[in-house]
Amino acid sequence: MGENLVYWVWLSQCFSYGNGRLGKLLETLDDAKAFFQGGPELWRKSGLFSAQDLRRMEKTSLDRAAVILEECQKQDIRVISWLDEEYPRLLREIYAPPAVLYVKGSLAGLDQALTITAVGTREAIGYTRGVTGNLCYQLAQTGVVIISGCAQGIDEYAHRGTLKAGGRTIAVLGCGVDVNYPAANRELKEKILLSGGALVSELPPGTKPDGRYFPTRNRLLAGLGMGVLVTHAPTRSGSLITAELALEQGKEIFCLPPYNIYDASCTGVVPLLKEGAKPVYSVYSILEEYYPLYADRINLAALPGESSGAASQKVADRPGYHHRESAAQETVSAVVQPPARLNAFQRQVYDVLTGEPRPVDEIIDEAGLRPDQALATLSELEMMGLAAAHPGRRYSRMP
Repeated sequence: MGENLVYWVWLSQCFSYGNGRLGKLLETLDDAKAFFQGGPELWRKSGLFSAQDLRRMEKTSLDRAAVILEECQKQDIRVISWLDEEYPRLLREIYAPPAVLYVKGSLAGLDQALTITAVGTREAIGYTRGVTGNLCYQLAQTGVVIISGCAQGIDEYAHRGTLKAGGRTIAVLGCGVDVNYPAANRELKEKILLSGGALVSELPPGTKPDGRYFPTRNRLLAGLGMGVLVTHAPTRSGSLITAELALEQGKEIFCLPPYNIYDASCTGVVPLLKEGAKPVYSVYSILEEYYPLYADRINLAALPGESSGAASQKVADRPGYHHRESAAQETVSAVVQPPARLNAFQRQVYDVLTGEPRPVDEIIDEAGLRPDQALATLSELEMMGLAAAHPGRRYSRMP
């Protein structure tokens, strides 16, 4: 780590996360060490800071920054400063970009990729989880990098769909990258890293999840994507904050039409659709927005049953409101596999499932797997179109 990195970490600790005054400073700052050594007189002359800001800067210890760096070295957490070449270009353009990012994995090459952020509620239903997984599976097949927040629900299925396709996905966390939250997604994080993805946070190691961190984290989710996909959101949802931030950043918003227009848990996307967000009926609804400019980044030939030429013509000509087939048919078709191709864990869980929904605890007991193994396998079967989730943590076998 560079000798000046400790001063960047110190600077990141001087302000609350998402503070716009730090963002203003970063626009002109090229030497954090010189800024630190200039002291209160230099800071005051900048004209950027309030009296409260100046007091906080004076009280913030450089020793604390050194301890953070030492902990990062112990845990193999990389610290990327504002001036680092690996700092994502898209994040430089947002309001109040972080002075440093804490990263497990790699962000190399992210600026050259087409990135889409996928978000939604933690309380997702089987339909929206399945559609999310399949859309991200298909996007990843074409080379799109999927950004999400690694929460349970929609985020989890966005990551899992991407991994199923052998794609790359980035998880932006509302806690330290070393913190096991949510505990159920520990193995998911490991798979993200093994697949060449990354865990990213502006929060130093050891920072526990807190409600105040997630809204500010959402500006990073919005910032890292060239567009934002919302597949399931209630009328009050953090994913809507992400979408609004993306709109402020001039990004395209894509929304899966609500599953049930009479259910408030599904209708958070309605205002976005009214304001011009693009409804999603298939993966082509998203790809056609980017193909004219980023054809070199989108491998349409990788989509099932499409030649490169035919797929390119379809993306170029097809209006977003006209879908090729029903959403259920299209989204399931990409990843459905016959039971004969199941691995050992998938077979054990699939054999326990029946046509009637069963409580997840019963399924875990009868399958003879650890809870984390059984839950991960249920998620895989659901994305393969072989299992369906129901309210009350119940699962059934798909026909």
